[in-house]
Amino acid sequence: MQLQPPVIEPDDAPLPEGDVVAAPLPSGAPLALRFASPYEPWLAVRERRVTAESESEHRAALLWLHRRLIPLSRVLDVGYALHGALTSTGVVVTDVVSVDDGVAVDHAQLASMLDGVDARTLEFVSLGAGGSRSDLLARVRHLFAAGTPIEVRVEDRRRVVARRRWRVGR
Repeated sequence: MQLQPPVIEPDDAPLPEGDVVAAPLPSGAPLALRFASPYEPWLAVRERRVTAESESEHRAALLWLHRRLIPLSRVLDVGYALHGALTSTGVVVTDVVSVDDGVAVDHAQLASMLDGVDARTLEFVSLGAGGSRSDLLARVRHLFAAGTPIEVRVEDRRRVVARRRWRVGR
């Protein structure tokens, strides 16, 4: 039942049509969560299942989960999985993905699904309609500091259709 993170496409792949959003990536241990059945969580940190407080990261992840167990189980049910990062200040949710087909929901649906959960999400900035890679890089240079790792997503019909990870240049 290992949860695979969303696929990051290579930079040279063509960008599909859709709205483009970008967000700075949190630094921390990758975290994944899904429910095998109601109230039976499958929590993984660094792609290893967490069942006990054997490490400080595991303790922090379990504490975060158990403070939000009921609303998370209602939102995710058995049909969705959650991906995020365990940072020094807590968990930042980066994606909610359908378990059936692995498609991630767009940033608006992500925020609305996690509204009652008290979970932090990425802070997305809309870049408008897509364009060339150089055009997008120019747009993100004006929004983020040089050296910031960001994720650029193309969204269409309430789902993420493409994603790239870049570091903002000068």
